[in-house]
Amino acid sequence: MRAVTIGTAGHIDHGKSALVRALTGIDPDRLAEEQRRGMTLDLGFAHLDLPGGIRAGIVDVPGHEALVHNMLAGAGGIDVVILVVAADEGVMPQTREHLDILGFLGLAGGVVALTKVDLVGDEAWLAAVEDDVRAHLAGTPLEGAPVVRVSARTGVGLPDLVAALDRLVAAVPPRPADGPVRLPADRVFTMQGFGTVVTGTLWSGTVRPGQTLVVLPLGLEARVRGVQVHGAAVSEAMAGSRVAVNLAGVEKSQVARGDVLATPGAFRPADRLDVRLRLVAGAPALRHGDRVHLHLGSGASVARVLVAGGGRIEPGQEGDAQLRVSVPTVAIHGDRFVIRRYSPTRTIGGGVVHAAGVGTSTGRRPRAAGADAAAVLVAAVAARAQEGVALADLAAVAGLEAGTAGRALDDALTDGRLVRIGDRVYARSVADALRAATVDALQAYHEATPWRAGMPREALRSRVLRGAHDALFETVLAEMLDTGEVAAHRRLIARRGFQPRRTEEEASALDALRAAVERGGISPPPLDELRRLAQPDIADRMLQVLLDEGAVVAVAPDLRYAASVVAAVQTIIVETLRAGGEVTVATLRDRLGTSRRYALALLEYFDASRVTRRVGDRRILGPQAGAPRAPAG
Repeated sequence: MRAVTIGTAGHIDHGKSALVRALTGIDPDRLAEEQRRGMTLDLGFAHLDLPGGIRAGIVDVPGHEALVHNMLAGAGGIDVVILVVAADEGVMPQTREHLDILGFLGLAGGVVALTKVDLVGDEAWLAAVEDDVRAHLAGTPLEGAPVVRVSARTGVGLPDLVAALDRLVAAVPPRPADGPVRLPADRVFTMQGFGTVVTGTLWSGTVRPGQTLVVLPLGLEARVRGVQVHGAAVSEAMAGSRVAVNLAGVEKSQVARGDVLATPGAFRPADRLDVRLRLVAGAPALRHGDRVHLHLGSGASVARVLVAGGGRIEPGQEGDAQLRVSVPTVAIHGDRFVIRRYSPTRTIGGGVVHAAGVGTSTGRRPRAAGADAAAVLVAAVAARAQEGVALADLAAVAGLEAGTAGRALDDALTDGRLVRIGDRVYARSVADALRAATVDALQAYHEATPWRAGMPREALRSRVLRGAHDALFETVLAEMLDTGEVAAHRRLIARRGFQPRRTEEEASALDALRAAVERGGISPPPLDELRRLAQPDIADRMLQVLLDEGAVVAVAPDLRYAASVVAAVQTIIVETLRAGGEVTVATLRDRLGTSRRYALALLEYFDASRVTRRVGDRRILGPQAGAPRAPAG
């Protein structure tokens, strides 16, 4: 059975824990102080059996602004999220901060639970709160996510929420169970008669009783006495599971939240991380040398930011940097992280790890020669799973002399056991596993989303890559496209032979929406009016189809234009500017014969597309000005 972890997110007192209790019958508030104060202080855990046959783990997080560090310790391992917003309050500060965090963690799926609807009798208020929620979701990983009205007290909407979660988790592919074990610890305790127990979400690999693992960054060896998943003893736990591991050979005092249980030799804690990071729009500029709180996996540490070129990163912008961390950190390419201001603490940004500086080796591996060297090299590269190994690091990773490693590499590349992509090397078995995972992810997506022509390329990448370099995904996908195993439809990827299946109601809605947008021309109906042409969820799906096809462009969060109209307006603007004319909101409004609202939305769209650039109240040509292109959808 596939293992999936669901997380909660949202403002304090919006009903996250009450909702988990109503869904599962399990109280995630496990601490006596939480019970006394009626307030979640630390991570809580439960599980939910979904109609599709998946038992999902649930991580419930605190919503108080002072406890974001605890929220982050659990958020790194979740696959999908329930964003909880109370109907009587709407979007609040921690709603927005949690949304920023989810975006930096690269979460691709979620559902909004509009809780406490039993406290609100005004339909107009509920509709206004829903509109506000959708507006805040724009530009986040949850844009377009379903919004379900629920009450934990009365049970209203709970079946709809379960159904939405069932659809979400069906599209979550398995994590790499054949890779090295990587288990960030989010809780450590002792049980009488058993000893040290570590819990967390298993990011990769398979854990079994009798295994030897290491506790990083200290490098302490520990033997797995027993494994539990959702409170039941198991013979093995697969990647993606919420796991409790009983360890022998280490004391509770030697393990802490943020430590990582791992396959011996698979990871090296690093004291420097080369990253690409982005700041939220309201953050202070990040200067070269600034200190921040770094959150990666379940761990937290202080890091000094060295901005590339010694400059600074402005609010809302991104750039390359190196993080010098105070505590050696287990990280690999592709890992997501969040940074918070050093003081006062608040979330200011996050990003993706490009590379981790190799720490000092604490031991030597046995050397091998001849044919044995190739086998040692292949095993060492395979242990790094999708991360692969840089050519420059091969000898050190395998414990071989440089010359021996070079000859072993030639042998393994010749017989196909290793694959070279750029300056990195991967095990062929890992590439084959990625290929199979891609097929599985697409099949799951087609079953969950039969109306869509395929899975967005970036969503597919995030589903099947766990710490991998993009080049591996691109190479495997290119091979699959060449062989016809998959097909590309604009930005969507589909399995060979797949054709979207739509109900009569969906097909009718698609035609009606297409006609309405085209009929609207330069002044199309707003999104809420379009959504009234069909059931809202069906309308949302078919509007996405029009975006996928490139027939429609999302010019603004609440405006959908026919692509032909956008192309025509772009031509008018570019030709006007090239002829020396002036383009302002007023002149475009008059030229198009529309209202200021539509003219402003179009100009802001072209500004964002870099076709134009705003200077005061007027526009000038931007770097992307040229012949109108079909929008990406």
